[in-house]
Amino acid sequence: MATAIIGSAINTKVLKRQNFNKEINGLETLIEAYAIKTSNRASVVPEKDTLHSSFSSASTTYPRMVVESVATEEEDGGITSMLVTFVGLTSSTGLPPAVIRLIPTAGEGVYGPPLTIEVEYVTDVSVTQFLAGQLSNNLNQRATLFAETIKMPAFINGTAMPQDPRPAFSSAPQSGGGVIENYSGYCYLSKSCERRGLFLVARDTFHEVQQLAVITR
Repeated sequence: MATAIIGSAINTKVLKRQNFNKEINGLETLIEAYAIKTSNRASVVPEKDTLHSSFSSASTTYPRMVVESVATEEEDGGITSMLVTFVGLTSSTGLPPAVIRLIPTAGEGVYGPPLTIEVEYVTDVSVTQFLAGQLSNNLNQRATLFAETIKMPAFINGTAMPQDPRPAFSSAPQSGGGVIENYSGYCYLSKSCERRGLFLVARDTFHEVQQLAVITR
């Protein structure tokens, strides 16, 4: 009987509760629980990437959050419970600070400790812009003998990155043969990203780069 009364009061959807969660990288998840009429399910269930501000019946909406998934469960009395998971940021502007991890790594370290630097962060650029922006970070003067390196930026999302153990340099023998050394400091070792709604969750890894070449005359 109670279920029938609840069902008769539902027009399109009734918001029952909200649960928020924030990942360590700052990306946020919001789960909204709704009660809907089972007969309206096909028209009410939102599509993936629907804006929170376009769907939610909450008093406060978030234009930087979108639908990630929807789960429904049919109940008695013509009622269906619906859980809508949104992902994004509740803030209207800005990006969360980057998370920096220093990972001890055997075989790494030239002038600094044997480690790699992993950075996890949220960015609002496209995948194409993400890759192009990283390639433009290379500020090194490179000798033609050496493979291209991509310099670690000084800041990511306003978070200061660890400093190079020593400034980048190139050295060569004054005359005759010898060893040419090109030290670049921390540079990209790998980069990856995953699309989550309107944002990318990116993971960049850096290590010290020293390149040597032997010249004989």
